Amino acid sequence: MEIVDLAPRDPRDAMSLQTAWLRSFLAVADKGGFGAATLVLHLSQSRVSAHIAALEHALGVTLFDRKARPICTTEAGELFRGHALNALLELQRGVEAARSTLDNFVAHVKIGSYPSVSSTYLPSVLRALTAKYPGITIELHEGTASTLEEMVVSGAVDLAFRPLLPKMHETTLCHRTIWREDIVAVMREQDPLTHKASLSVADILERPLIGNPAGSEEEGGGFDLRNTLGEDAARADIAYLTDQPATLVALVRSAFGIGIINHLALETTSTEGLATRTIDSPTAHREVALFWTRRRSDAAVVKAFLDAQEQAKLPPGVQPISSR
Repeated sequence: MEIVDLAPRDPRDAMSLQTAWLRSFLAVADKGGFGAATLVLHLSQSRVSAHIAALEHALGVTLFDRKARPICTTEAGELFRGHALNALLELQRGVEAARSTLDNFVAHVKIGSYPSVSSTYLPSVLRALTAKYPGITIELHEGTASTLEEMVVSGAVDLAFRPLLPKMHETTLCHRTIWREDIVAVMREQDPLTHKASLSVADILERPLIGNPAGSEEEGGGFDLRNTLGEDAARADIAYLTDQPATLVALVRSAFGIGIINHLALETTSTEGLATRTIDSPTAHREVALFWTRRRSDAAVVKAFLDAQEQAKLPPGVQPISSR
């Protein structure tokens, strides 16, 4: 084994670098800008800029060409990039290896989720996790389908709950499919359509529609609604899109249209005075999975969380799926 002298020498050597600087550097390099990096790091732009400035000062080189749009790494930055990534990954492996020797497993796990899973399912997973590993601490980050993917890929979270659709851009992620849930229609109890046990696509297309999440079609806005309607989605009168199930329900209650929403999200808010109906469409459902990166598959904390998830009771009204 090569003997490495760790005695301090030049104040600009590797021993003076901070891991936070490296994380900010890698995020800016991956996202092509300081603003975009703040979204995955959950730091202010001024803090990210300060990290990069401190790193460049410590190294004595310029890491980014700030005149380019989008900004890009300099030759020195590109050479440093791979070493920085490997250093952080190896350090994390070392932390987990050291912690794995403890009789009482101590670790910190960062979980990505979205509100309906966070409120109806995640607590049961965390109960199973902390019952077996009382020394573990949990950090929760909530987001949309697209931001949750970014969190997993960047390492901002260790694992994330997310629907399988819209499809992930990063195809190398590991995942475990957990359940299937219906996409349903919700309307006022006095609506003439309530005499039907299930609605057809033709029924839905006759009314203004309220869906979720918010955002443009390119951003995944109203994805469940559009996916349920399939090729007929272009003919739909989409009146409102919102991220909040409570807002969708309030709009339905106020006669602004029929709501199209996944079953679990509807369970998080009161539906008093409203009626729910299934939809006669082969795509009126979605599957929810747990995602993590391949490089983290052997991490003790990832294995512990996967084990806890397997033991946790699923939310009511969903159909279990095993992908193992």
